[in-house]
Amino acid sequence: MRTPASASDITVDWLDSVLAHAGSACRLVSISVDPDYGGPSLLGKIARVRLSYATPGCEPASVIVKFQAQSSDWEAQIYRLLAEQRVPAVPRLFGAFERGTLVLEDVSPARPGSQVAGCALPQVRDVLALLAEIHADFWGDPRVPALEPGPFAAVIRFNMAQCWELFKRKYRELLADAAADFEWLWQHADAVAAHRLSAPTTLFHGDVHPENLLFCQPALACGPSGPGERPGKPVLIDWQLAGRGLAANDVSFFLVKSMTVAQRRADEERLLHDYFDLLPRPALSGYAFDDFKLDYRACLTRSMVSAVMLVGPRFADRPDQPDLADTIAARVIAAVQDLSPVDAIRQRG
Repeated sequence: MRTPASASDITVDWLDSVLAHAGSACRLVSISVDPDYGGPSLLGKIARVRLSYATPGCEPASVIVKFQAQSSDWEAQIYRLLAEQRVPAVPRLFGAFERGTLVLEDVSPARPGSQVAGCALPQVRDVLALLAEIHADFWGDPRVPALEPGPFAAVIRFNMAQCWELFKRKYRELLADAAADFEWLWQHADAVAAHRLSAPTTLFHGDVHPENLLFCQPALACGPSGPGERPGKPVLIDWQLAGRGLAANDVSFFLVKSMTVAQRRADEERLLHDYFDLLPRPALSGYAFDDFKLDYRACLTRSMVSAVMLVGPRFADRPDQPDLADTIAARVIAAVQDLSPVDAIRQRG
């Protein structure tokens, strides 16, 4: 049966075959498609599909259908690995198809956070606990698909060439001496890309921020279902950029971009210790907290690229682009001034 190429192509028969309802009492009889569910994204489009059955009470009541911006089965590989490991707090994968199209569990009424608003401290702690759980599950695991450093180095060069001058003019006063770190990042893109994939490795998500996290509102029963479920805990979605590399990629990107500058400065050290203490001690042989802290500082380079990108044309369609760009720039520039990522990369060799 032909895989839909867009939300308008989704049919009752196709979804019924995906969910293996054909011939059962839970046969689908109609669907209602919300084609623009989830807001704008550079990596794909999401449709939410409500399902009606021949027999009342059948599940699921709705699913998410995700269409990749570029045809790729990479995210499907990651979701299969997560399912194999029975990882909690990620949506269940019902099926993966041509061009990387996915049918996923709908974890409503959990809703995404806001990059501009960021996360409150209890949410930060919950997310770090989730990341530690995932990182521990895949620590040193050869099953995690390996990434090549070249594509990320190319992303650095392209976005710095396209957006750096505008970013530098716009935030000149905030940048001050930190501008040199951004320019070093551009000039040493290969070293930056190689560091993020260095040992000790685990499965990193690569894009942990509030819009890729679904949170339950107080008093709502929501979250993933099935084995390993964590009802009420954050749910981590959008695994297109995941792969094998440093756990610090996720921790650095999340804390720097999701906390106010004052909050990060006040709580950063304690949060890093709390996260590190959740990792498996036997696997950490030869990797001390001070090593992790250096990697955390060095991995700030990913946030630096992200901040520069936000002033560019790829985000022009977002109605909140000015607020988002200003917020992330202030957080990231302050972190560069506090954490000296270039020095950290040099120290890590």
